Amino acid sequence: MTNYIKLSTISTFETGIFDDGAAEIPAYDTSSQRLFVVNGANNAIDVLNLSDPANPTKITEISLNDFGGGTNSVAVNNGIVAVAVEDENTQNPGQVIFFNTDGNFLNSVTVGALPDALTFTADGQKVLVANEGEPNNEFTVDPEGSVSIIDISGGVKQATVTNADFKAFNPQIDQLQEQGVRIFGPGATVAQDLEPEFITVSEDSQTAWITLQENNALAVLDINRGEITDILPLGFKDHSLPGNGFDASDQDDGINIQNWPVFGMFQPDAIASFQVDGKTFLITANEGDSRDFEGFSEEALVGDLKLDPHAFPDAAELQQAENLGSLIVTNTLGDTDGDGDFDQLFAFGSRSFSISDEYGNQVFDSGDDFERITAEFLPDDFNSDNDANNSFDTRSNDKGPEPEGVVTGVIDGRTFAFIGLERIGGIMVYDVSEPTHPTFVQYINNRDFSGDAAAGTAGDLGPEGLTFISAEDSPNGRPLLVAANEVSGTTTIYEIESILPDQSIVGDEGDNKLVGTEEDDIIKGLEGNDTIHGDRSDDLIQGNQGDDKLEGGRGHDDLDGGSGNDTIRGGRGRDDLDGGLDNDFLQGGRGNDILDGNHGDDTIKGGRHDDILDGGSGDDILNGGRGSDVMTGGEGYDHFIFKQNKSLLPGEFDVIKDFEVGVDKIEFHGWGNIDPQEWLNSVIYEGRITNTEDGTLFQANDGGKVLIEGVSVEDLSGSDFSFS
Repeated sequence: MTNYIKLSTISTFETGIFDDGAAEIPAYDTSSQRLFVVNGANNAIDVLNLSDPANPTKITEISLNDFGGGTNSVAVNNGIVAVAVEDENTQNPGQVIFFNTDGNFLNSVTVGALPDALTFTADGQKVLVANEGEPNNEFTVDPEGSVSIIDISGGVKQATVTNADFKAFNPQIDQLQEQGVRIFGPGATVAQDLEPEFITVSEDSQTAWITLQENNALAVLDINRGEITDILPLGFKDHSLPGNGFDASDQDDGINIQNWPVFGMFQPDAIASFQVDGKTFLITANEGDSRDFEGFSEEALVGDLKLDPHAFPDAAELQQAENLGSLIVTNTLGDTDGDGDFDQLFAFGSRSFSISDEYGNQVFDSGDDFERITAEFLPDDFNSDNDANNSFDTRSNDKGPEPEGVVTGVIDGRTFAFIGLERIGGIMVYDVSEPTHPTFVQYINNRDFSGDAAAGTAGDLGPEGLTFISAEDSPNGRPLLVAANEVSGTTTIYEIESILPDQSIVGDEGDNKLVGTEEDDIIKGLEGNDTIHGDRSDDLIQGNQGDDKLEGGRGHDDLDGGSGNDTIRGGRGRDDLDGGLDNDFLQGGRGNDILDGNHGDDTIKGGRHDDILDGGSGDDILNGGRGSDVMTGGEGYDHFIFKQNKSLLPGEFDVIKDFEVGVDKIEFHGWGNIDPQEWLNSVIYEGRITNTEDGTLFQANDGGKVLIEGVSVEDLSGSDFSFS
């Protein structure tokens, strides 16, 4: 919500090559201040002088023509450049080639089939490479996926290779499929079907996590043992839930982000890891990918499928092209009862980024942020493709903005994530210092939608790989982000400016009235009972001690009450409100807001649009208001409020995450004097309260719905409800 940092474009290196992978993966060497960029068009590594980040120049290129097929990835550490090169026959083993930073050959080793992403361990002793093992186009040859561990602790010339494969999991195929791991290639074993895509390594160099993109899973590697120890299914994203909407059609001539009865397969491409308070977290860019070969294809249009009439009673309407008809889904999932029609729909990718703990348990997903933010910033170019301008809405039926790359970096003690959107382009920036509650910071897009893509005047197209350079390692002493754009063949340098200390408005120990400017402000109260108004733009407002009144105003604001009984109002925009300690009142206002009561007995009102409310500890009152809201009471005796004509309106879908039967209460205000038990018996009889896989679903007369997660109808009694 608030610009703790700000990215600015300071330079772009252009290859002049369009739509041929001329800038794919960047890697930076601190000592030489050189940038190494995969140029797939030339089957080479472009070596750029980055000593002046505002003016990168090409020094030379390292040709890989003598080493096999295409060049896929590059990594640099301690003066050693490692390059992943596939064989001319991509079903055969590939190689990793080592050079020094001057481009002189050092050694080569054989690895698995189709080596893709590679990375050094944090201690620099090993190089890991993900070998995808993709089948041939006819799907008659399907090599096994693997991860090669290249030990260079004795020097590059004495490098040894250990291949960690998935053979040990072959007997577990049924169990893995039941857990949600996609193993679906014709006649494939587990080892053949799993396709390692990207790797991240723990800070202690002991563990690696690998994305298995097509399989919608992660693999866990014990680096010292050289063994895959676990496969973690990622599950599916329910696009029918509040905050998980998306635009499903390229045939509706508009922006139409809404909930649909569709599940998204996360299918991450890139993965990164970071630590908070000694705990490791994984962050993934959930691009999505399908298998679409001459010999086997899983792609299907919803409009061409036979939908189960019980699961989809409105199938005829859903299958219209302007609804779900043109959406591309998989034909390998969804026939849950084996009768030949589809009971569920599964789309590729989730149009989001996710954060999980080291065991693969998801703690955050960005929901529909990417489409809503790009719709706000670029309404005329929403869900455009990356190889042509004037392509509004053309990607809505096929993975949308397509988040592909992700890296993290620490700036001023806070951890930020940078996510590249492959199709519409640009970089999303989030503060992930609190992994369960990331904060949107900035969206920057160095694309010119008025230019000619093929002529090279459209700016950056198709960001593929990202590299973060810390201030300590940066040539100009400021943090940098490097983005390689495969379609435009450009490499862009973003300079990152911290705005924390020098653009602040700070009160004194008394009772202050503080007002922000039209710029992005940081406003801090101190010990008194302060009144703070952010005014326009994106503000960070902290009440600190005392009973404070905070109001964000316009813009996307971050408000923290601190200690004391505070009143916090977000105003317009997407706001993040934190009550802090004691008993607070929080109101989101307009926009899709996040409201966290934290400690104390809090009253939390979402306002309009789709909000996320969390009471925290204490006895809280939560009122989502208009829109589709997600409410978590937290500890204590919590009350969930639904007001007549101000909630549960047609098309709205609210979720109560943690209702405790016999402790919490659902209150209907303005509904009249109704006996709760008689009402409950009546709506059960009418079929308006039913059991679902996720919990109890209630449908109001006006058409709105409430899902009470984890609770069955049989658990409920009249004492769980009240009317007034």
